[in-house]
Amino acid sequence: MPTMRHSARPYKTKFKHFIYFMPDMTPDKVQDYGPFKAGASPKWGVMFESGAFRFFDDNFMLGGAGNIGLYSSFGIGASFHDFKLPDNFSGLKLPFLFADLKLGPDIRLEFVDFMKVDLYGNIGVLVSYGGFVGNISSDETFYKPTRPAIALQTGVGLNIALRRFVVGVQYTMAKGAYEFEVREDASVYPNGSNEQVFPYDVNLNSLRLHIGYYTTKRKR
Repeated sequence: MPTMRHSARPYKTKFKHFIYFMPDMTPDKVQDYGPFKAGASPKWGVMFESGAFRFFDDNFMLGGAGNIGLYSSFGIGASFHDFKLPDNFSGLKLPFLFADLKLGPDIRLEFVDFMKVDLYGNIGVLVSYGGFVGNISSDETFYKPTRPAIALQTGVGLNIALRRFVVGVQYTMAKGAYEFEVREDASVYPNGSNEQVFPYDVNLNSLRLHIGYYTTKRKR
């Protein structure tokens, strides 16, 4: 069993997570044009997350093996996208950028001294922008984002820490609205558009697998 802490001074466990990030990014309605047309999809993504679990008392559940605290985090990352462009396309393709801020309750279990398990939920804000595609030399394909997608995000997570080393998983749920100015060359795409603005309501649910590390600090 873990050793009981003898002081009720507040303390926190800081963390850094390096995340394999896979957002869904499927639109409510598939368009004929733009970054979310039929066949386009995310390939892979990465995120970096920094935050803390805060506790305001000693372990008081399960005979000193459990605690309740508060999870908070800030994350930034990018998702690289298959825009379903022609094989000979040689222009500029930028990934979708993401940032989120999350807060929620945490349950910590410490049945042995060297291992911690954190089960947490969260709610927060997700912001995404990007997906620019352009070919400066010929303009044969052009997607220009005109506004970011801003969404309410909820989720759950699990961390397992062996001393300071951490592995874990998160599942997040969100839905956001992108808007793009789209121009596609009719000689390349039979139904090519002509500088129209398209809105896209996109599913931003994501599975996140992470590794990282913990540090624990107690207020004096």
